[in-house]
Amino acid sequence: MRSFAFAGLLVGLGVYALPQDGAGCVTVSTEVIVPTSTATYTTTDVLTVHATTADNLGTFTLVTRESSTKTLTTLTTTVTDCTATGIVYKEPHHTVYTTHNKKRALGLSPRQTTGCTTTQTYTTTYGATYTFVAAPGKTSTYTDYTDVSLATVTSTQYGGTAYAIATSTTTTRAVCGTTSTCTNTASSTVTQDARCAPSALTSAYNGFGLEYASNVPASGAFYATTTDDASQCCQLCAKANKCAASIFDPKTKNCTLEFPVDFDTGALNCGEGALVYYGAGPDIPLAPGAGLFVAQLCGNLEFGNAPPDDGT
Repeated sequence: MRSFAFAGLLVGLGVYALPQDGAGCVTVSTEVIVPTSTATYTTTDVLTVHATTADNLGTFTLVTRESSTKTLTTLTTTVTDCTATGIVYKEPHHTVYTTHNKKRALGLSPRQTTGCTTTQTYTTTYGATYTFVAAPGKTSTYTDYTDVSLATVTSTQYGGTAYAIATSTTTTRAVCGTTSTCTNTASSTVTQDARCAPSALTSAYNGFGLEYASNVPASGAFYATTTDDASQCCQLCAKANKCAASIFDPKTKNCTLEFPVDFDTGALNCGEGALVYYGAGPDIPLAPGAGLFVAQLCGNLEFGNAPPDDGT
C-alpha cells in the first residue's frame, strides 16, 4: 500500500512540472540554386579614342551662406581664485548613483542535453543564366580624356540660423596648495544621476566599439569641453537645460553635450542628439569600450555601422 501511494505522488509531481527549453540541436542548411532560364545578350567591341583636348566640365558655383546666430542656452563653469597657499585637506567620499527598481525577468531553465548537428540540403529555382555573344561587324567608341577644365564662380546667400551655446564663468576663492586626504573623518556621499553610472553608459553597437559621432544631425548646437571620465561628462549633460545626450572620448578626454532643436521654431526639443557609429577599415572593428562612451539623457541617440573589415 505504501509503494502505490508513493507512485501516485510521483505522477502528481510530473503533471505540474515546469516546462523546459528544447534540446540544443543545430540544423545546418545548404541552398542549391538552379536557374530557370538562359538569357543571351549581344555585345559590341569598344574602340578607345584618346582625346587631345580637355574635357569641359562646365562651371562650379561655390556658395557661401551668411546666417544669423541664436544662443540656445548658457552653461556656467567655475574657476578657483587662490587667495593663499598651504595644505588643502580633502575629506574622503564615495559616489552613489540613484537607481530604479527592476523586477527579475522570468525564464526557463535549459535542459541539460548533449548537442547535435543535422545537415540538410534544399533546392531553390529562380534567376537565369546569362550568355554574351559579340555582334559581328559592330563597334562602339569611348573617348578617353587626359585633362579636364572647370570654371569656378562664387556666390553669397543670406538667411538661415546658426545655433550656439553660450558660456559664463563664476569665481570661487579658496586656499591652494598640496592636497592631503583626511583619515580621521567620516566619508561623505556624492549622489549622481543613475543614467550616468558607469554600468549605464553605452560603448558598443552590434558588439563593436563606437568610433565616430555626427553632432545634432537634424539641427541644433553642441558644447565641447573636457572631463576626467565619461560619468562626469554625462553628469554635465544631466544638469544642463534640455541636454539630449553626452559623448565622451577616453583617448582625448573630450566631452560633447548635444542640444537638438525643432527645425521650424529653433526651440530646444530633447530630440536626436547625435548619430554614433563605427566604420570599416584596416583598424576596425574596435573592441567594445575601446572607443566612445555615450549616454542618452532627455533625448536619444541613433546608432549605425558599416560592415567590419572581416570580409562581409
